[in-house]
Amino acid sequence: MHTSHLSADRVSKTYQGTAGTVEAVHNATFSIEKGEFVSILGPSGCGKSTLLMMLAGLEPATSGTIMEAGQPVAGPRNDIGMIFQDATLLPWKTVMQNVLFPIDILKKNVGDYRDRAMELLRMVGLADFRDHKPAQLSGGMRQRAAICRALIHDPHLLLMDEPFSALDAITRDEMNVALLDIWQRYKKTGVFITHSIREAVLLSDRILVMTRRPSTIVCDVKVPFERPRQPSIVETMEFNDLCNALRHTIEHGADAGAHPLPSRRSPHAPTLATSE
Repeated sequence: MHTSHLSADRVSKTYQGTAGTVEAVHNATFSIEKGEFVSILGPSGCGKSTLLMMLAGLEPATSGTIMEAGQPVAGPRNDIGMIFQDATLLPWKTVMQNVLFPIDILKKNVGDYRDRAMELLRMVGLADFRDHKPAQLSGGMRQRAAICRALIHDPHLLLMDEPFSALDAITRDEMNVALLDIWQRYKKTGVFITHSIREAVLLSDRILVMTRRPSTIVCDVKVPFERPRQPSIVETMEFNDLCNALRHTIEHGADAGAHPLPSRRSPHAPTLATSE
């Protein structure tokens, strides 16, 4: 019997604004197994980042329950790593110092983590830049450093909020490949927020689809492609059929099941199962 590493049970979030009550997330229910990489996919402004902040304990849920490693999430936890849209590196610190910064915050011995920091920097191709300041790095290099920083304390759970959205297309593709390699090596449990359908399909074991407000999870899709996953998979018919089916689901929301999938699809393309 599998025990979920992370779960949400009827989680909702509402805000009180000048125009009245706004419901950002409605009744989100799902579970994620240990070692799974799950993307939350949906259009901009649909509540994806709000849901991630609740999973991280950085934003309280209005109702419902979030559990992580068997404990209710009631606030920030040390066993979670976060990667944001901006690398948020400290400009006065070197790459190495930025990577080790969480160790300072956790009041642990920095010297015990230097070898791990170098291992992470070598893995993402930044070992030769360890003494550089963030201003001397490209956007992609800064995000690589941010990934190392998130992994330095060996978190059980890695949460990523559209970490590559500000990058140009070529650099974004490179970062997707780098993240595939990192995931194959460290196999963390992860939640990845994105509005890029292709990115979600390339990286994920499962995809949760959110629609425009009222935001809710309408679809939970298992990605059928085996790991280790090669970037060339994006050229296959099966990959593109799944992307098209997901796009159709996002466009039609809760009514997706009433609409046929696109006609140009492989007989091997997966059928999307909508959530109850």
